[in-house]
Amino acid sequence: MKIIAPVNNKGGVGKSTVTRLLLEYFSLVCGLKTLALDLDPQCNLSRRFLRMEIDPVDTQGVLPPLHPDFDPNDSASEAWDGRSSIADIFYGDPVYPYATHIPTLEIAPGHSAKLLTAEAVRKSEVSEKVHQQLKLFLDLPDVKQAYDIIVIDTPPSKGPLTISVVKAATHILIPSIMEPQPIEGVFGMLQLWKQEQLQRSAHNPLQLIGILPNMFRQVRLHQDLLKELENNNTISEYVLPHSLGQRTIFSEMDAEGASHSSVFSLPDTNKAKLEALAVCQLLAEKVL
Repeated sequence: MKIIAPVNNKGGVGKSTVTRLLLEYFSLVCGLKTLALDLDPQCNLSRRFLRMEIDPVDTQGVLPPLHPDFDPNDSASEAWDGRSSIADIFYGDPVYPYATHIPTLEIAPGHSAKLLTAEAVRKSEVSEKVHQQLKLFLDLPDVKQAYDIIVIDTPPSKGPLTISVVKAATHILIPSIMEPQPIEGVFGMLQLWKQEQLQRSAHNPLQLIGILPNMFRQVRLHQDLLKELENNNTISEYVLPHSLGQRTIFSEMDAEGASHSSVFSLPDTNKAKLEALAVCQLLAEKVL
């Protein structure tokens, strides 16, 4: 089982879009049994596959809908409120993934308030426990048997949630806009990757798939900063040869009644589809 996480501690670099593309590619195009995990308290990935609900306690956050398997009349369900999220692993509760419109794709959605609480942990003894929970969950035999690929959306930070993802993943990908602050995030994530490598055994390395230029535009700033990365002797080998452009089609597909639910269902001549296929095929070759 492969566990892939797009990571960058700067926000707005398109991690959720890249995560979605990978999920749809592995499930729709490759036909692999795929699980999405949403550890970003914003829960943008969850909203793309489920009708998330406004949290009545925290109107700035969202929580998952009632699970389709929940039966309030079942006495065995008395201890469960009918909602399940990946955040439950930090509270000692089981996780029940939800089906999506793609038959081979399931999702363990986020829960804003619970994830924010886990992210806010700073006491070392508690923080270390948070760091291990995701790996313990993904090491469960039932999880390993159920899925071929797991792709994790991460928060824009190097806090406990991101560290838990890095410790659990088999592969990380660093997407970045070619602008100064996001590129600072690239170097921050490279440092975190190297730190994790030092703690792992040789037979269980954390593979860096590469640095993906994302939301790329043919403007001088983006071109110059990409060239700087490609000419940097310490990281040039990690810069991927393909990029994803800034495409409105990705956000349009989230709209109610959109004619296409996935870029991979667009006509074969569509530029966004061709670009997404080229990137995802390259990433799949490196992972599979």
